[in-house]
Amino acid sequence: MKKLGILLLLASASLLSATAVPANGTLTAPVAGGSSSVTWSGGPLTGSYVGTVATVCSTLWCDSFDVNITVPASFYTANPSYAIHAVINWDSNVQDLDLYVYSLNADGTTGDLWCSSTQGSTNFEDANCGVLPAGNYRVRVRAWIGANTTYTGRVTLAPEPQISASRARYKPGNFTFSSPLVLTRPAGTVNTSPIGPIFYEQDAEPRVVHDSVGNIYAAAIQAVPAGTDMWKSMDGGATFSYAGQPDGAQAQAAAINGVGIGGGDEDVVVGPNGQLALSSLWLGGVTNCASNDGATTWLCNPMASDVPEDDRQWLAWYGPNIVYLTTKNLGTLTAGTESVYVVKSFDGGKTFPQITDVTKPLLGVQPGDEGNIVVDQNNGNVYLVFFGADTSQLYMAKSTDGGQNFVLKLVYQAPSNVSLQHVFPAIAVDRGSGLHIVFSDGRTSFLTSSADQGVTWSQPLRLNNTPDSKTSVEPWVVAGDYGKVNVFFYGTASLNFLDPNADWTIFMAQSLNAFARNPLITQSAAVPYVMHHGAICVNGTGCPNGTRNLLEYFFPDVYLDGGALAVYPDDKNNLDPNTTITRSWFIRQTGGSKVTGK
Repeated sequence: MKKLGILLLLASASLLSATAVPANGTLTAPVAGGSSSVTWSGGPLTGSYVGTVATVCSTLWCDSFDVNITVPASFYTANPSYAIHAVINWDSNVQDLDLYVYSLNADGTTGDLWCSSTQGSTNFEDANCGVLPAGNYRVRVRAWIGANTTYTGRVTLAPEPQISASRARYKPGNFTFSSPLVLTRPAGTVNTSPIGPIFYEQDAEPRVVHDSVGNIYAAAIQAVPAGTDMWKSMDGGATFSYAGQPDGAQAQAAAINGVGIGGGDEDVVVGPNGQLALSSLWLGGVTNCASNDGATTWLCNPMASDVPEDDRQWLAWYGPNIVYLTTKNLGTLTAGTESVYVVKSFDGGKTFPQITDVTKPLLGVQPGDEGNIVVDQNNGNVYLVFFGADTSQLYMAKSTDGGQNFVLKLVYQAPSNVSLQHVFPAIAVDRGSGLHIVFSDGRTSFLTSSADQGVTWSQPLRLNNTPDSKTSVEPWVVAGDYGKVNVFFYGTASLNFLDPNADWTIFMAQSLNAFARNPLITQSAAVPYVMHHGAICVNGTGCPNGTRNLLEYFFPDVYLDGGALAVYPDDKNNLDPNTTITRSWFIRQTGGSKVTGK
């Protein structure tokens, strides 16, 4: 990593922490209704570090403050709203300090990590530790970017505020994943389109789903007119076979790669009896293909949505035969003419006779980028998400009458100078009808949840909380049991998503109690290496060459055993190291906590 040389230099210089003033203190229980705290000051911190190794702490970039907590368990029983926070403040957000709270072993060495806060571009960190058992702890402050930085710190026991910007608690995840498996085409299936794709030979924007007997399907686009590739696994993701191009079948070309008229965007969903529906964007509208035999043969309708100038379509399945398809119509590409609409199929995605406007051109809310559509299998409610035209507003649309009418809900309003369009918002519905939306402001990925079918939404929670995910974009959420979600995203240690030297990898964050007053967020890297180097531009076809190789999203899933599945794009670890072609890769969760009880 880019700061490794600094880390080695500083680690060899000194492994002793700078002296906090005072070096230690004691936190006692307050009187009921009050608060108690212990404070210190530290610095100046002048260096920078890489990593989270608890035993490495140089005097140049690290301080330690030891705190003895004497609060008995009975206090929390009598005062359940109380929690312990460790907080640090400094002068300028140009500097970047991180905060960790560890247990302290009897021999004085650093023990387990209890809580942390590792934001970027702020002048504070607030680690919500919740209930800490009585004992000895070490608060460690590390400079990610230090320039003679001094700070003040405090550990406080007080009632949690009803609305708190730091209401989530963070710990490292215990997830493990299979070795990444590249999804390849058979020899001889090189793109042969006479006019070539809009972009280049690739497999990007991958989607993964599974059926009720465990077959796994993955799809990825080559771009118009090169078509959409599909793969199938019948052994839980250990191996995949290439299943051709469903959208190529519309031109009687399923076996000839590169001559379909789809491949601009894709989505694929699975019905309860193993049926498949796959949508594919082309310049004349949206093709939808349906298969009843496990992706062996397809029936394609190139006019599933025949409104020209569509963009980014999504699918959702409900019951035995109903399929919803939503997309944004670009109109005449002038202000006020864009609209979101939904079409509905009653025959498993073959025809779509029902058409409903979600937003109206020139009237009411105007859409920016549109996210996905989901159906609550418990009640048939239909939900979709999109940004407003000014990109600082996040909206949800809801239908309770089978997609015939939709009502709109403003879920979140960011400051007017903050864009949330990095890139699509994503929504998931869990098994208990809880709703969950994720989005990014270009630095942080957020989760907001609704326990009342979209009427009210929680204050967004920050998801990324590790030094190597200071910046997080393009999050995607999938849900399991009530309040349990996985969120995958791109993360980098860089503080700018347009940094040409940024190294990115795939992370999974998980919450098993998203509706708790203080949800716990755990996070692990899902891929053991860098899968993209450089900027990740979110400006579509307006992006400079090389900054949009990954395109706009990657889509995870929850498998039969409750573990995560994910397919993701990678333009760095090609079979041919001399190319930057984007390929899609597959991983499956092999260990750690899961979002269903199975």
